[in-house]
Amino acid sequence: MHNTRLDALKHAMQLERDGMAFYSASRDKATSDVGRDMFEYLRKSEERHMRRIREIHHSLEESGIWPEQPPLNENRDTQVHTIFSDALEQIRTLDTLDSSDIEALQKAAEFERKGEDFYARRATEAEDPFERNFYTQLAHEEYHHLKAIQDTIQMLQDPQGFFADREHGSLAG
Repeated sequence: MHNTRLDALKHAMQLERDGMAFYSASRDKATSDVGRDMFEYLRKSEERHMRRIREIHHSLEESGIWPEQPPLNENRDTQVHTIFSDALEQIRTLDTLDSSDIEALQKAAEFERKGEDFYARRATEAEDPFERNFYTQLAHEEYHHLKAIQDTIQMLQDPQGFFADREHGSLAG
């Protein structure tokens, strides 16, 4: 049981490491500020996950007990809101949109789906409640990353439609 837990954490670290590398490279190649901002947000999120996973891995190696730690705390809503809030004017100034940002975001969505699936599976397999909670939180965060990526893709493909869907103003006559 103990080795399975350590192996799962090693796999999780590799997922996060791969994600960080991909997001860093994609950020550096992005042709739009929106793409750069989203990839940097994702890179920082993966970095926080990696740090937390390493801490748990070290603790588990030392004591053999899954540590009770406070929940992961991502300030996702504020960061994503800022990315989208700043984006409309930037997109309006583009004559054409380089499809490479969208393609990279589609690959990013696959990373997040794989991470969410892995963490959700680990959560169902975990017997320790702290371990189960940790993996459930990671799966939840990966889901929100995926949703932010999907929103970014929609925004880049159809900015007016994206913002019309989210602006709940009234039609005054």
